[in-house]
Amino acid sequence: MTTPATPPGPPGPLEGRLEPPGPTARSGELYAVILLAGMAAFLFADQNLMAPNLTQIASDFGMTPAERDARLAGDTSLWFWLLGAAAALVTGYLTDRVNRTRVLAAVVFLGEIPCFLTGFAETYEQFFWLRALTGLGIGGVFPLVYSLIGDYFQPRMRPAATAAFGLAMGLGIALGQGLAGFLSAIAGWRLPFMIVAAPNFVLAPLFLATIREPQRGRREVVALEGGHLHGGRITWAAYTQLFRIRTNLMVFVQSIFGTVPWGVFFVYLNDYLAQDKGFSVQAATLIIMALGGAAILGGFAGGLIGNRLYNRHPRYLPILCGVTTLFGVIPTAALIAYPSQLGAADPTFLPLLLIGVAAGFTAAMTSSNVRAILLNVNAPETRGSIFALYTLFDDLGRGFGPFIISRLILVLGRERAFHAANLMWVVCAVLLFIMARTFPRDEAALTARLRERAQAS
Repeated sequence: MTTPATPPGPPGPLEGRLEPPGPTARSGELYAVILLAGMAAFLFADQNLMAPNLTQIASDFGMTPAERDARLAGDTSLWFWLLGAAAALVTGYLTDRVNRTRVLAAVVFLGEIPCFLTGFAETYEQFFWLRALTGLGIGGVFPLVYSLIGDYFQPRMRPAATAAFGLAMGLGIALGQGLAGFLSAIAGWRLPFMIVAAPNFVLAPLFLATIREPQRGRREVVALEGGHLHGGRITWAAYTQLFRIRTNLMVFVQSIFGTVPWGVFFVYLNDYLAQDKGFSVQAATLIIMALGGAAILGGFAGGLIGNRLYNRHPRYLPILCGVTTLFGVIPTAALIAYPSQLGAADPTFLPLLLIGVAAGFTAAMTSSNVRAILLNVNAPETRGSIFALYTLFDDLGRGFGPFIISRLILVLGRERAFHAANLMWVVCAVLLFIMARTFPRDEAALTARLRERAQAS
């Protein structure tokens, strides 16, 4: 369907070139989205590069198994996500005020340079700080990406659009983890860090040179109906208003609980299957890749299903998220409790592979839909800020999850500690069910506010 052009009006708080809002921008949009997805894929390939080789890295730096779990996995992951959360707050502020394409290119470089240099770390302290600084890129990119998605896609297409970007990010994570798992036996653990960082040294300058800033609010319902939605400006009052939107609060809290299992499993599970369950590093990596691949497909399928359900009634979207999150607990528990194959002559991992696929596919259906929900209840000029806050809470879960569980491991052992993490999804599901009441109301309230703005401009 052709989108009607938006009448010209006062410019928003942007710097640099603006992409015109009319239908002529469609081919440019497609190019921008593909390039943005490619950059995101390689940036997120950084995320799980440690997981397949925790024991090998620890051995290289002369660490004991206890130090491997507490310092290498726990402390390093904590600071990776804490710096990512800090970066998200900064880029969220900038996203709503300046040219997003320039900030995005800078953030990508900020993450990829330390990732590349990690391959040259000679001590644990160097490794620790380079990994922590890599988190700046992954955390900082979220507000920028989803603010741009809001201006590239209409509300009724956003669940599918966020699913597509989730697919790109998931493919990047799987690529990084696969490279780290399979290359380590040939070239050691260092080379994957350099390989996944290199492509964005080309893609980021290309993005900066060829992509134009889209006009804010051009895909809102009001603009598509022919009204003029003049570029709003983020203010302190608008920022504090974000915390009065009940759906936002529900998303923030559920993200802390919901990311704990993912943070723990993708940090520890590869090494857990190899060291505690008796599989080879390659077999363990294959299982995690299957889980990750299923999560990629689950996130994409969840976005498509969510898109259809949303267009029937908005409340069906958070209900879908709650149901799939709750059901994800069951196969994940089976994955953790799988009988040990230590000492077995021919350890079989096919059943575990299937369980991992079920766990990943089911639990991941929530992610893209939650981001679409945030896009649809927040005004265009606040989306950078809201995704900065979302990333903050998300990263707190990812960072403190491994940190807290690493301490629980010392008391309970790995298996019981991982089961405790898995139960966080039950809390997450309850909050998602509550959102079935708040989301339709908050979305309708936003549409009403934007109509008032359009009439007043």
